[in-house]
Amino acid sequence: MATSTIPASSVTGRTQMAELGIGDVARLTNTNPSTLRLWERHGLIRPARSASGQRVYSPEDIQTIRSILRMRKEDGLNMSAIKRALLPSMESPQQASASLDQAQHDELTARLGERFRKARLKRKMPLKEAANLTQLSASFISTFERTGLGATVTSLQKMASAYGTTVTELAQLSEHPSSMNPFVVRRGQARPGPRFGPGIQVFELAERLNTLDCQRWVLEAGAGSDGYYSHEGEEFIHVLEGRFSISIEGGEMHQLEAGDSISFDSRLPHTWRASGTAPTILIWVNTPKSY
Repeated sequence: MATSTIPASSVTGRTQMAELGIGDVARLTNTNPSTLRLWERHGLIRPARSASGQRVYSPEDIQTIRSILRMRKEDGLNMSAIKRALLPSMESPQQASASLDQAQHDELTARLGERFRKARLKRKMPLKEAANLTQLSASFISTFERTGLGATVTSLQKMASAYGTTVTELAQLSEHPSSMNPFVVRRGQARPGPRFGPGIQVFELAERLNTLDCQRWVLEAGAGSDGYYSHEGEEFIHVLEGRFSISIEGGEMHQLEAGDSISFDSRLPHTWRASGTAPTILIWVNTPKSY
C-alpha cells in the first residue's frame, strides 16, 4: 500500500528535507512497491526507516533506482550483474563534492517544488490540465510540488514550458549578498542551486549576467536528463572530469571525456547522462537564460 511523504525529522542519518515513502517513489520512477521491496531484499537499494519502521527514500535512493532501471532496460543486465555494477559505489561512494554545502542544496531543492506550484497556480491551471499538457501524471506533479523531489531535467522542462516560464527563472531561489564581488567568483564560493534531479548538483558561476547562464554541474555516475527536451537558445558544454554522453535530435550518442566540448542549438531535442563509473564535472553555458 502506498505510503505518504514522511517528515525528515522522523528519520535519523538523513538530510533534513522532505523524504518520500515507497508509494511516492513507485509513482516517480514508474515502478511498483513490490519491485522496490524485491530490490531491497537483494541489497540493490537501502532505504532508511522512520521511527515507526516505514521506508523512506532520499534523492540518492531515487538515483540508484533510476540507474537500476537503465541497466535493466538499456544494458540488459540481470540482477546479479546489476548488483556487481552497483557494489563499488555502494561500499565506497566517491564524494566528488564532499565540501559542498549539502544543507543549502537541500533547502533550495525543497523550495523548488513550491516555486513550480506557484507558477502553475499563477496560470490558473488545475493539476489535471498540467498533467495533460506535460504528459506527466497528476500524482507526480503533486508529489514534486510538495517535496521538491523526484523530478528530472526533462520533467522540469515540461512543467516550466507548460507554465509559460523557464527552469532558470524558477530556480532563482535566493538573492546574492550585496557585498559579493560583481565580477569575480572565487574557488569554492560559487552559489549552489537546487538539484535538477537525483545525483545532479549545480553551481552558479556568472549570476550577474542578463543573457547568459554559466554553471558548474556535478553529476553522479548514471545521473541524466531522463529523456529528450528542448528550449530556446544555444548551449556549450565542456567536460572537466569524468565521462558524458549526449544525443542531439535522436542522432548518435556522442561520448565526451575530460577536455572534450560540444555546442548546439538548444531548440534541437537533446538527452544526456553521466556515463562513467565516477562523478562527472562540467562547465555548462546557455544563452539566453532559458534553461
